[in-house]
Amino acid sequence: MDTVKIDIELLEGSQLPSYANFHDAGADVYAAYDLVIRPMEKLVVPLNFKVALPVDVEMQVRPRSGLSLKTSLGIPNSPGTVDSGYRDVVGVIVQNTYNISNLPYEMLYDEDLRDRIQKDYHILKASDSHEIFSTYSDKKNETAEVLNLFPFLILDKNNNPYGTLYFEKGTKIAQIVFNQVVHAEFIQTDDVDSIGVNRGGGFGSTGLK
Repeated sequence: MDTVKIDIELLEGSQLPSYANFHDAGADVYAAYDLVIRPMEKLVVPLNFKVALPVDVEMQVRPRSGLSLKTSLGIPNSPGTVDSGYRDVVGVIVQNTYNISNLPYEMLYDEDLRDRIQKDYHILKASDSHEIFSTYSDKKNETAEVLNLFPFLILDKNNNPYGTLYFEKGTKIAQIVFNQVVHAEFIQTDDVDSIGVNRGGGFGSTGLK
């Protein structure tokens, strides 16, 4: 197996990327801080390391399949690219894709979920104090409007909405893969159909029907 040497500078809270198995294509990277990601929230998670890549190598950031399957965590720009000239802290753009508007339907058909919410969560009604919800907005008018649209909020013990993701420092948050960079030389032509073989079929013709 070919290897490439990557110079890496570790900052506070970071860990060296690591391969779970020798033949794995992706190396795991770890959250440098505890993370709280509310439903539909999108943010950059600093990995707290810097790299100096060879000029012909790119580093791609990709989701971990386990997190993608078992949680609502997504990496919206996957694969993210780190170019050889980048020397700042490497970060991962993550998003909690859970749509809280689905919760009433989930509760309707899942008795265990209803029991768990009654046990572990509390309901903030529109008639209750606005203090908790005001932490998400400095504008009182916006707070009132939201509470009128959604007459209740289901909050956990930290006063975060149902569906909030919590990850501890050191959680395997994503994977990185290294690829050789090949630059294209663009040659303008009048008729690409005359070059090579045209397989036929339009855009998306190989998709599912």
